[in-house]
Amino acid sequence: MNTAQIAIALFVFILLSVFWRLLDRRSGGSAAATHPRPAASNPLSCKQADIRQLLQQMSGALQARLQDAGMALELKLPGDPLPVLLDRSGMQEVFAHIVEFACRAMKAGSTLHVLGRIDGTQAVVNFIDRAPGTDEPRLAQCFDAASAQCAQPHGDCESLASVALCTQIVGEHRGRIYAAPSPLGRLGITLRLPLQGLGVNDAPTRP
Repeated sequence: MNTAQIAIALFVFILLSVFWRLLDRRSGGSAAATHPRPAASNPLSCKQADIRQLLQQMSGALQARLQDAGMALELKLPGDPLPVLLDRSGMQEVFAHIVEFACRAMKAGSTLHVLGRIDGTQAVVNFIDRAPGTDEPRLAQCFDAASAQCAQPHGDCESLASVALCTQIVGEHRGRIYAAPSPLGRLGITLRLPLQGLGVNDAPTRP
């Protein structure tokens, strides 16, 4: 099995996992209430890891999914590690949801830029979309709109479930995910997680 086949198989596995979680939520959340998702803070499921490596390992599968929708992926990561406490399967779900968001929100010919960096005591990953001939940040707008509708009884069920699940998983990592301006000056989705191993494990996250 070559690299492309492995990447596609990994992405299919992630999508199936996401599908079952979405199906569970659409059924009224009864199963989720009976069997709540294990907290990512559980020391048995969370381990210190470099989030750059997780992004690099998933990049083939994420790029393949975007290419199917007529889009491209550009990954820009720092030379220094971004050590965080990770539940790998949970964070893989977050990245898969964001790419699915991108496929629904962005136009064909667009590029999803993924920017990793350190900001103080936090590891930050920015997801920024750019389409030819427009400066409209469609990815951030759709994410922000779905976030605002999470408390409403109606709306795009798939988008609302995606935002709710991403927020839950990132919150379990003591982090935040939200729409905000990126270092490139463009509105995007911002993911913040506490850095580990630098004596800042208990530092609160900031906007």
